[in-house]
Amino acid sequence: MTERERWSDSTRKSTKPTVVSLDTRGLDSTEGRNLWANTVGTLYCESDVAWPNPRQPFIAEWGGHPIGELHVSTMRADVHSVIRSPAMVRSDDAGDFLVLVVTDGNVRVTQNGRSGVLEQGSFALLDCAAPFEFEAESNFRQVVIDTPRPLLEARLPQRVLEQGTGLPISGISGTGRLVSRFLLDVAEQDRTLPTRSAVSISSVALDLLVTALTDSATETDPTKISHARDLAEVQRIVERQLHDPALSLSRVAAEAGMSVRHIQNLFREQGTTPRAWLYRTRVERARKYLLSTDLTVAEVSEQSGFRDVSHFSRTFRAAYGSSPGRYRTEHR
Repeated sequence: MTERERWSDSTRKSTKPTVVSLDTRGLDSTEGRNLWANTVGTLYCESDVAWPNPRQPFIAEWGGHPIGELHVSTMRADVHSVIRSPAMVRSDDAGDFLVLVVTDGNVRVTQNGRSGVLEQGSFALLDCAAPFEFEAESNFRQVVIDTPRPLLEARLPQRVLEQGTGLPISGISGTGRLVSRFLLDVAEQDRTLPTRSAVSISSVALDLLVTALTDSATETDPTKISHARDLAEVQRIVERQLHDPALSLSRVAAEAGMSVRHIQNLFREQGTTPRAWLYRTRVERARKYLLSTDLTVAEVSEQSGFRDVSHFSRTFRAAYGSSPGRYRTEHR
C-alpha cells in the first residue's frame, strides 16, 4: 500500500475502509487506475471502471471519512466511467444508496430507465442493489454520500425510492438548492467531529434528502398520488406521538380521518405493516438517542415509546445485532 492510499477500518463496516486518502499524481498510468478502481469497488460496490484513453495519465484525488452513520467522500478526477452490471448485482450483495453531488464538470447517471446530467450542485440518488451507469463527460468534482439502506427505507416509501433513483435534482433553486448546499457543508466537516454532533448532522442531512426526493418523485396515477399523501399524513401523526407506548392504530385512524383498513392497505402497498413500520421507526429513534445523548438505556426506551426495557432491548438486538448498551459503546 502506497503513501497515497491510506485506509483505516472501524466498526461501522468491518469489510470496508472508512477513512480514504488517495492521490494518483506521481503514479504511473496503470497503478493510478488500479488504485481508483479498487477503491470504488471496495468502498461502494463491485463495478467496472473504464477510461477513454488508458495510456494517458489519470489525475485524481479522493478523500473520505464517516460522519455519523454516513460515509462522505470528496473527489476530483479526470474523465472515466463506472458501470455496475446485473451480473455484478447478483454476485455482490452491496445494498447501500449513493448520493452524488456534482460541483464542477458534467456527469451523466443512468438507473432504472432514467438518465440525466448532473452539474452545478445538482445531485442524484443511485441504488447499489440495482444496475447503474456513471459517465463523466468532462473532468469533474463531486461529493459522494454513502447511505446505509435501512436509514432511507425507514424514512421513505418504496415507491419514492424506486422513482427517485437516477433522477437528477437541480441544486440551483427550491428544496434542491437547500439540500445541495447542506450536503456540501457536511462534506467539509472534520472527521474528528464529536459523535453526538456527527449523528445529529447526518440525521438532518437524511431528512433534507428525503424531502428533496419526495418533492421530485413523479407520479401520474391519481389513486397512487392520493395514497402517497395519506401515508405521509399517517406517518407524521405517528412520529409526533412515537413516545407514547399506548399509541394505537385506531387512534391514529381517528386523528387522520381514515379507516383502519385503509391505513393497513397503505402500508401493505409499501410491502410492510403499520406495526412493523412503527417498531422500525422507534428503533431508529432509539439508536439516534443512544449516539447523541447521555440518556440511560431505560430513558431511551421510554422516550422511544417502548413499554419496558426488556422489550426494547430484544427489539434493538434483533435490528442491530447487539444490545443498546453495547451498541452505544462500540459506536461512540
